Amino acid sequence: MRSGLTSTMRPGQTQPNEFELAILHRLALRVPVIRKSIDRIHVLSREYTGVGGYTNFVDGNSSGDVSDQQIGLDELITMPGVPNGMGAVLYCKGGRPQCLEVFTYGDDRWDGVYDGFDIEPAAA
Repeated sequence: MRSGLTSTMRPGQTQPNEFELAILHRLALRVPVIRKSIDRIHVLSREYTGVGGYTNFVDGNSSGDVSDQQIGLDELITMPGVPNGMGAVLYCKGGRPQCLEVFTYGDDRWDGVYDGFDIEPAAA
C-alpha cells in the first residue's frame, strides 16, 4: 500500500489516518477479530517520540471472550527519510485496538510525516 499524499498525523484528527488504517488492516489479515473494530474506532490521542509514535484509541466495550494481546507487524514499513524502515505493534484489550505503536529501526528518526510510505509484503 503506497501513499501519494503529504501527510502527518495531526493531534486533532479523531479518525485513524491513512497510515494507521493501512497498518490496522494489514494486522487484521493475521488477527481477524480486530477487523470489526477498525471502522468504529476513534483516536483519543497521538504522541510522537522522534523515533516513532503512539496512537491511543477510545476504549470501547471489549469482548470478555477475547484475551488481551499484542500483535506485531511482520512486514517492514518503508518510509522516505527512514533508511532502516519501521515496525508496528498493536495493543488490544478484549479484541479491540487500544494503542498502535510505530517505531523506527536502528537510530533512525521520524517526524510523523508518512508521505510515500509502503508496507512491504513479508518474505516467504
